[in-house]
Amino acid sequence: KQWYQRRVRGGLGAELARQLASHHAKLMLVTRTGRSESLTNKQSVYNKEGKNNSPQSQTQLSAYTWNKLAAVREEALKLGSPQVELLSYDYQNVRDVHTIIDQTAAKLGGLDYLVLNQAEIARGHLLKSRHGQSPEFVNRTFSVNVRSPIEMALRAMPLLEQSKGHIFVASSTLSVVPKSGLAVFSATKHAVNGFFYSLQEEMKQRKSAVSLTVGTLGEMSGGDKMPLFNL
Repeated sequence: KQWYQRRVRGGLGAELARQLASHHAKLMLVTRTGRSESLTNKQSVYNKEGKNNSPQSQTQLSAYTWNKLAAVREEALKLGSPQVELLSYDYQNVRDVHTIIDQTAAKLGGLDYLVLNQAEIARGHLLKSRHGQSPEFVNRTFSVNVRSPIEMALRAMPLLEQSKGHIFVASSTLSVVPKSGLAVFSATKHAVNGFFYSLQEEMKQRKSAVSLTVGTLGEMSGGDKMPLFNL
């Protein structure tokens, strides 16, 4: 089986990669370039420099996340995966996001499963944050969390129809449970639910060979050291 999997440097993504590798799946593991921070940290950088992040900090973070991704790759190979490919991509660039699906199919020889769990998570109270209220921040979060998984799912659909494959989309309890400080993130997960549940109904009507699951995930331990919320 050929799997494409996003956001695998820690937590859910890394654990999924290990599980799939133990079943001898070929994997394309992708981490996102760019930077997710709290709105408080974004605000301090925004005020001092007028922009979000320095090239130096971006480079340091990219190297760190790539090394963690490479470590997951080594684990997956030891667990039995015959092939593990790595890729980094900035999901703000929605226009070219379809190329990831094309590269996956070319390198792995097809596509059986598509796991979409990319997320831009920024914590902070919008009413206290000039950056959090900016159109750029809102557009970036929606591009990563909503527009990119939509584009990728649609691009992958013909390949998955051929393989009678499956799509898993990671949603969040925050799509239905409001939480102060996570307004934009919550809004994106509302949008994810609306699109993919509607797509699921269309696929049923067409009697599509592709199955689709939307997973509503709660708090998890792992790569993210700061809990989103407590229930």
